[in-house]
Amino acid sequence: MEKLILLLFLGMATSVFGQSKHKNDLDTLLNRYTQSIDAADSLLGKKFWSQDQEVSFIHPLGNAYGWNGVRGIYAMFLTTFSKRSLQYSDTRWTNYGDFAWVTFEWVFDATFSSNNKPIQTKGRESQFWKKVNGKWNLVHVHYSAMPLAPAGSGF
Repeated sequence: MEKLILLLFLGMATSVFGQSKHKNDLDTLLNRYTQSIDAADSLLGKKFWSQDQEVSFIHPLGNAYGWNGVRGIYAMFLTTFSKRSLQYSDTRWTNYGDFAWVTFEWVFDATFSSNNKPIQTKGRESQFWKKVNGKWNLVHVHYSAMPLAPAGSGF
């Protein structure tokens, strides 16, 4: 009986450690993502975005598909804003082995390149990550503004 309890405890500890390690790895990737947006740096983004043509980035102005489409998002951030700061909160990771997703809320502070006027937007985002050959790759982003409808309406 003592051996069974010990085995169960070790199994739970290993499972919790494994999930914690994945979460730490994924949190690091989320930080790199925000750094890449802040710098509008597609070379940094290329380090964690999947290069498959199936990747997608859905945003209020449209859709981007494949790495070339995603790279265009970085170019838009670079040319539109002279300063960028993306801050996130309320992250919720779900991990299924080699596939994980995160949802979070964000605040984006920026300055327009054209007139030096500041802007702040707030929204929410979902990201899907896939582990290939031991490396996590971002395969999908969907972001939108925060809900405008009061709670209980807009159905």
